Amino acid sequence: MTKEFLLLSQSADLTQQLTGLCTKAHWHLRRVTTPTGLVVALEKHPTSGIWWDLAAATLDTTIATMTLIRSQIAGPITVLTAKMTDRLQRKLYAARVDDVELLPIDDAAFRAKIEQRLWTYQHTDLHGSTPLAKPVPSEILTIGDLTIDLAAYTVTKRAQPVDLTPKEFQLLSYLAHHRQQVLSREQLVTGVWGYDLLTTSRIVDIHISHLRDKLEDDPHQPAHLLTIRGFGYKFV
Repeated sequence: MTKEFLLLSQSADLTQQLTGLCTKAHWHLRRVTTPTGLVVALEKHPTSGIWWDLAAATLDTTIATMTLIRSQIAGPITVLTAKMTDRLQRKLYAARVDDVELLPIDDAAFRAKIEQRLWTYQHTDLHGSTPLAKPVPSEILTIGDLTIDLAAYTVTKRAQPVDLTPKEFQLLSYLAHHRQQVLSREQLVTGVWGYDLLTTSRIVDIHISHLRDKLEDDPHQPAHLLTIRGFGYKFV
């Protein structure tokens, strides 16, 4: 199976170099230019690993985003930086980054390291030391013509299954648990993505739009997923 890597970078030269490396390795590279774009792309496409150019984001945004996405990817995350310091490495490794590489990279050495990291992820039970979650009692919410089965992770509309991504289902479940309440984008980011990262509040708007497309009869005049201007969203 072809390995799929996600690159965050605004550098044309770095993108060209890594594209050439991937071509030789028979890997596929997908490029984004913003942290929000990376989080959205991670939701839509399977990813074997992430290459993060630190020049494209601040260190605080990088660390916050790593906290946001680390549990979503069972593959190596590599940060590429033009300047290396002990403080930088400590902070990034604390955020569960696999490697911090100094630019410019050597193609052969970088490829060898990535192949080794992929092998490690493939042959290691990364969750083996984590206790299994306790079974969740079956809870079925019926709201209008929607049925949300929180235990089975399924949604139906008028008895027809609705195909949601894992994060779309988590967002819908969170809204359903807090139905009739106005929730800010920041509350939704914290409750669903697990980190209070204001710069990713746009992610909420994108996922709400996707849910409306899939759940509402008329996404432009939603009956359930309401926008409360100046405040956030409410599920009714």
